Amino acid sequence: MKRRLWISLIGTIVAAVGALAFNLATDNKPILGLDLQGGLSVILAPEEGASEADLLVIRDLVRSSLERSGVAEPDVRVQGSNIVVDLPGVKDKEEALRSVSVSGIVELRPVVNLSDCSAPIVDPEITDDVEPNGFRRTAPEPEPEDTVPPVPELFTNGAEFLPTLDGGAVCVGPAQASGEVFERDSASVALGQVGGFSVNVELRSDGEAAWNSLATQCFNQLPTCPSTGIDANGASRPGQIAIVLDGVVQSAPVVNTPVFDGNVSITGSFSQEEAEQLADVLNRGAFPVQVTPQETRTVSASAGGDSLNAAIISGLIGLALVLIFLVFYYRLLALVIIGGLIIWGMTVYSAAAFVSGATNYALSLAGITGIIVAIGVTVDSYVVFFERMKDEIRNGRTLRNAAPRSFNSTWRTIWSADLVSVIGAVILFSLSVGSVRGFALYLGITTLCDLFVCFFFTRPAVLLLARSKFMVGKRAFGLEVAAS
Repeated sequence: MKRRLWISLIGTIVAAVGALAFNLATDNKPILGLDLQGGLSVILAPEEGASEADLLVIRDLVRSSLERSGVAEPDVRVQGSNIVVDLPGVKDKEEALRSVSVSGIVELRPVVNLSDCSAPIVDPEITDDVEPNGFRRTAPEPEPEDTVPPVPELFTNGAEFLPTLDGGAVCVGPAQASGEVFERDSASVALGQVGGFSVNVELRSDGEAAWNSLATQCFNQLPTCPSTGIDANGASRPGQIAIVLDGVVQSAPVVNTPVFDGNVSITGSFSQEEAEQLADVLNRGAFPVQVTPQETRTVSASAGGDSLNAAIISGLIGLALVLIFLVFYYRLLALVIIGGLIIWGMTVYSAAAFVSGATNYALSLAGITGIIVAIGVTVDSYVVFFERMKDEIRNGRTLRNAAPRSFNSTWRTIWSADLVSVIGAVILFSLSVGSVRGFALYLGITTLCDLFVCFFFTRPAVLLLARSKFMVGKRAFGLEVAAS
């Protein structure tokens, strides 16, 4: 029993110190939020009138797109008739504008034959270049040899050449639907059955008819969406639907069924990155109105540094006052509390560094508030444990006997109370956005760290101390301890 206690105690200390040393050696630090490290703030304005509901939809879609792209804890909010996007740690204005440029128009257009892209449009209102009947126009002046005539893109039947992501070009017909046929923020990436990745997206109830109309044309190879090739068996394959974002073809999948029942699955030899980009495009297409960046402002890092210093100083002052009270109240056993809080602090730092590296959640001022609140949760665990020990000693038990009995009696209370805090943090994290999520995240993480330290450090430390000769003849909690 004693050996297992030493293994638990030493193992926990080595793990906490080792993780902290590794993070410091590799400069793996928690990513700070906008309010602590500064960054850029971008104001997006709708190009046309937008209702409050439209602004809320745009806010949610912009936030989802930024989080998928890896921006650390972006703060996206509606302010008046605009959308304000705060990007922590972003210093380059061009990078900031690229990050929030997520509202491009998505069009769904049939892929047509190259012969449809043959005759350029002639505007009947322009008569300067039209030759009247019975007259002969003079020969045009020859163009310089090094001049290449521009390739026409838009044609009389509405077809046009559009570039693809791989540098090619596709002849597409007029748009028959927009990205609003897709359910908002429903596109997801899945592993394909024959290798590669697929993209799954849901259809809106009011957009399903438009999608199925285009799909039926392509599947049946109608003139509006003809076959553009042959399959492995030598038969003509169904037509293709080009998914176009801002005039660039993102993908042109072949339609394998004429009717889709609420869901669309796009398969192919996608890499994971390509599939995620396509899913992002399908989600972008659900923007109710266009928004454009109107202003980019820099948030001072010095102001964030002042906030961080104030938070750290206030936390340290509060912790010092608590420790002074605990030392006065619990005497020698307060050394265990001090040691436990040090191990807990190392564990929290390493967990925060891991979360920042593995996800896009930054440590903001709200997150630091969650950590400070969790200090109280951690101290409560010691108070519950030690108060039970005091009762056992008052009843005449020895410290050696009181320590294990007290922990066994109070462990259920400790983990039940911490579980309530974790459940509250999970619910708050699920239902909230922005900085409130940071508070909930770090409240939950630090509470889990408390459970870890309480069982693997505090328990063996107190039990070993209670069995040691160091406590022989000593007063525990200011009470006389019965002889062993």
